[in-house]
Amino acid sequence: MGIICKGTIAGIEGNTARVLPSDAEAKPTAKIMIPWHLRGDTGKLEKGTLVVYAEFDDATGLLLGRADGEWGEYIPRLRTDSTSASGISLSAHTHDIVSGSSSTGRPKGE
Repeated sequence: MGIICKGTIAGIEGNTARVLPSDAEAKPTAKIMIPWHLRGDTGKLEKGTLVVYAEFDDATGLLLGRADGEWGEYIPRLRTDSTSASGISLSAHTHDIVSGSSSTGRPKGE
């Protein structure tokens, strides 16, 4: 079982943060995980940032997001260094639109 809380980052170490809960009587959390999409320039997290986090009975936790609604410099995206997948060129890869559907057709050239 766990709970969702709001608090302020007390410190960051690697991929974890300690959070001071907004409840004045509460003690800082153990180190909770910062997910990949909130690390570095993406989340712009620092000491004093207001956050929302989940804390579990075993004292582990996960930072869920910034409580101020802000974001970093860019939105992360997945990318590949490969130029082809299963023999299909990724740079020249296109699809036809299927009329009346919310999906695309098979890749051209297949």
